[in-house]
Amino acid sequence: MIGKHRTRLSGTFLLSDVLAIALSFLYTYLFRFYAYIIPVDPAKGVPRIGSYLVLLPVFLAAHLFVFYLQGFYKARLRRTRLEDFVTVCLNALLSILIVLGLLGYLNAYSQGSAPLFRFVMVKPSHVFLAIYGVAVVFTISFFRNQIYYFMNRRYARGLNLQNVLVVGAGELGRTVAQKLIEYKDLGFVVKGFLDDERPIGAILLVDGGLPVLGKVADVGRVIEAEGIQELYVALSLASYSEIVETLQIVNKYPVNVRIVPDFFQLLTLKAMVHDLDGFPVISIDEVPLQGAGKIIKRLADIVVSGLGLALLSPLFLVVGILIKLTSRGPIFYHQERVGNDGRRFRIHKFRTMICNAEKDGPQMCQPEDPRVTKIGRFMRKYSIDELPQLVNVFKGEMSLVGPRAERPEFVREFTDTIPKYMLRHKVRAGLTGWAQVHGLRQDTSIEKRLEYDFYYIQNWSLLFDIKILWKTLRGGFIDKSVK
Repeated sequence: MIGKHRTRLSGTFLLSDVLAIALSFLYTYLFRFYAYIIPVDPAKGVPRIGSYLVLLPVFLAAHLFVFYLQGFYKARLRRTRLEDFVTVCLNALLSILIVLGLLGYLNAYSQGSAPLFRFVMVKPSHVFLAIYGVAVVFTISFFRNQIYYFMNRRYARGLNLQNVLVVGAGELGRTVAQKLIEYKDLGFVVKGFLDDERPIGAILLVDGGLPVLGKVADVGRVIEAEGIQELYVALSLASYSEIVETLQIVNKYPVNVRIVPDFFQLLTLKAMVHDLDGFPVISIDEVPLQGAGKIIKRLADIVVSGLGLALLSPLFLVVGILIKLTSRGPIFYHQERVGNDGRRFRIHKFRTMICNAEKDGPQMCQPEDPRVTKIGRFMRKYSIDELPQLVNVFKGEMSLVGPRAERPEFVREFTDTIPKYMLRHKVRAGLTGWAQVHGLRQDTSIEKRLEYDFYYIQNWSLLFDIKILWKTLRGGFIDKSVK
């Protein structure tokens, strides 16, 4: 039942994309040649629609091939509208480049071949492709949004809902349940928990209260009684035997099983299998940010930080004057931090504290720290003091997105007390990050921040960076702890 539902949903998205591509292509032809907005070369005249329709299967094949490579039709727990939109934009660009390359090759090949093998295909102009690119992005996105809206309406009426059971009612299990409840547009209905340490019938304070439906060994009975379709196993590694027992039981039922690891008991990056002359070798601390991805990320850092420094230079001047007028001391504050591969560098910030604020030694800033000046408090609230770090980004000492750069004194402390803390230094420190956009700043638990840092490193992608930057622009720069 679950597989059929997801297959139908993927098929619906596929059909909507095909329809959107076809409609965008036809719209582009009519707009380009019959809207009388863009002049047509009188010598060439208006081409027959049939000569352009021959290209439609090529465009369709290119789009669907790129979507397939992007994993656009795979079932995912959650994909935001922004992720969908960026994916569609990249798809349109890559598909147009593929079509141009293919048509260029076919036209070059056909000129020197026998008449039987000559291809008669028009080569669309750059104007046509530009109009088509915009049209196809918005048409695909519009159709997909309509499908999301339709599905949400069905979920609201109690249709196509998926009953979820969480095995484990500890902090991890309750967090998972809360996240699933927040994402109501996924169609999930959390029925309750299974747990060996809490009495059956106990109500846990998650979204008004969810019951403990039984012990872990009752998983089969509860699956049948509650019509469970999704099972989330959120047990600690200390409960290994219960995890194995649960998996052995649920294999008899047509449910989707998802294991949520206790992150801080694993504390590893991405595990990858390598071949050593026929022997499998597992690397548990592999960083996904390698090769071409690393180069693309660095190029994006250079371009964005360079533009940012140019555009924000007037703001820098105003902030510098305000700092000088309101307190004695330099405009900028320079401090040693630990970055990629444990290398040290000097970070640049606008000064927000009084001079000699650390005469008694290094200490983290607190929410109501008396050392912070009035203008400094304003800058900290809106993260204006962080903007000079664009210089660090441009120089390659930092990145736009990544874990927060910490001071050497705190790094030594955390390395001694937190296992594998130094794994976060396998990538460049960031101006913003996954932890920051979730409100986890200096006054929050380092363990919690580290959890988000590891998640970012594990799941890095260019799209993930764009998502974090977008969340930052939408409010992630605002520090709510500063009043």
